[in-house]
Amino acid sequence: MENRSRFRACGGPCRSRDEALALVASLTGEFRLGKATQLSWAARIDGRPVTEIREDGGETGASRCILDVMRAAGALDCLVLVARWYGGRHLGGARFRMYSGLTAQLLRESGQIP
Repeated sequence: MENRSRFRACGGPCRSRDEALALVASLTGEFRLGKATQLSWAARIDGRPVTEIREDGGETGASRCILDVMRAAGALDCLVLVARWYGGRHLGGARFRMYSGLTAQLLRESGQIP
């Protein structure tokens, strides 16, 4: 929680755009994220060249933060989704630190970052 806003990160493997979109729908249902204020996500899919897809989900720039961490980690064939429930107070740049930090934590826990 950050200044009354709540965040949750989740993700999983995907190897195509269709799998990424299906995974977003699955995670949204599984973790009951449908009422989140923002659902921001990014995916990197191995190929020649690497395919990157992202969706800000109402939080301009959030998926860029997620994708930047994924690139730095070299994460491939996976998707990271970060949900935010707005708490009524503006967070300024802190919200982007939350997106980046949660992405890095999820990638570490999944073994994408040593």
